[in-house]
Formats: sequence, structure tokens, C-alpha cells
Amino acid sequence: MSLRLSRFVGHRGIAAEAPENTLTGFRLAAEAGFSWVEFDVMLSADDVPVLHHDEELGRTNDGAGPVTAQPLTGLRALDAGAWFDLGFAGERIPTFEEAISCCRALELSMNVEIKPTKGREVRTAELVSEMLNDLCPDLTDRIIVSSFVPDCLRIAQEKAPDFLRGYLSDNMAKGWQEEAKGLGCYSVHPNHACLDAALVTAIHDAGFRILTYTVNDPERAATLIGWGVDAVITDEPLDAAVLA
Repeated sequence: MSLRLSRFVGHRGIAAEAPENTLTGFRLAAEAGFSWVEFDVMLSADDVPVLHHDEELGRTNDGAGPVTAQPLTGLRALDAGAWFDLGFAGERIPTFEEAISCCRALELSMNVEIKPTKGREVRTAELVSEMLNDLCPDLTDRIIVSSFVPDCLRIAQEKAPDFLRGYLSDNMAKGWQEEAKGLGCYSVHPNHACLDAALVTAIHDAGFRILTYTVNDPERAATLIGWGVDAVITDEPLDAAVLA
């Protein structure tokens, strides 16, 4: 299976313009012309997949302590918007199900990053896989499941094999090719700082597409695209003319 990647992917929605990992962020990303967004999924204390990046509450909301210590009702009571700008006060932490529904309505394709807290890797991947199978059987050509945790990708490979997988790596350490191939990955998602033209060629020669994160400098984005990177994950709104 293949899919149509856009050249740019909105990072956690459109993180330079709206609170990250929120439904409003997705709406503003769509308004800015993005056709793809990336977001992070982890579990509440009562095993509900929600959108959140950090293991600890507080940076992007008015909570405190581990995300996994809070049930969904506690997470939903938090303000996830005022930290960014008072105009976003009252924004809530969305569930994965709400994010899927929102992206479907906006016709946004999704890079779903499984972002497990320590010790909950297996359960997070299992529940994400179950929800993808249940809610998105018609969207297999519009979703990539990615993770830094090989066990999460292994579970997705087993439990949700119809969905493409992306191998996330901060430094592309030795053995990345064998691991990504063993996990049946469609794409490799490196930190842009570790990329050069030779590595881009090597990744493509190994049979993978390349989505690189997180690039907010236009000159760097142009260089990466010139080397052949397939998609650049960015916080920034971009001119609609270059979003094809």
C-alpha cells in the first residue's frame, strides 16, 4: 500500500499558532492549508487514549503529576489552552477518538505517534491498534503509526497490520535499517539534525519514505527537500502554495 504524503506535516496540529495536540490546533492547521497533522497518544489512568506529549502534566495545561495518574475525568477538567494564549482558555485535552473524528471531518491525514509512558508501552500500543481497527478501517491510506519504541511498532504490526508504520529515531544509530525492516515500516522519521544528503539517499535506497522532524527554518526545509526528503514536520504555518 502507498499513500499520498504532503510535503509538510503540521506538528502536533500547528504548534506555533495554537496549543499543541488540541482540536483547535487541528482546525487551524487545516485552515492554514495542511493536509497532514502529527500528534501524540498516551493513556490516562483508566486506559483511555488521549493526546498528550509529556509524561508529566503542567507544560501544556494547568495540571501536575504524571498523565497516567489521572483518570480521563481529571484530564478533561484541565485547561489545555490558556498556557499558550488566553484566547485559547478552556481548550481541553482531547481523546484519541475525538482526534480521529475531528481529523476525519477536516479531511486531515494523520501521523499517529504512540507516546507511551514507561511501563505502559504494550497497553498503549494495543489500545491504539484496537481503535484504529475499529474507527478507521477506511483510512488505512491516510494514517501512519509511528513510535520511538520498537515494541509499540511491533504490536501495531501484529494488531493493526493494515496501517503503515513509521520508525522514529533521534540519531539513526547503527542497526536502524534492520530494525525498521523487521518492523515492516513504510517510512523512517529521523530528527532532521542527523540528516545529510548521503543518509537521505541511503534511507531511500533501503526502500523507506522519509518524514523528518521538527523543521521550522525555511532554508533548512528547502535543503532537506532538495536532498529528497518526502515530508517535513513543522510547527509553522506555511504558504499554501508550497503545501502540495
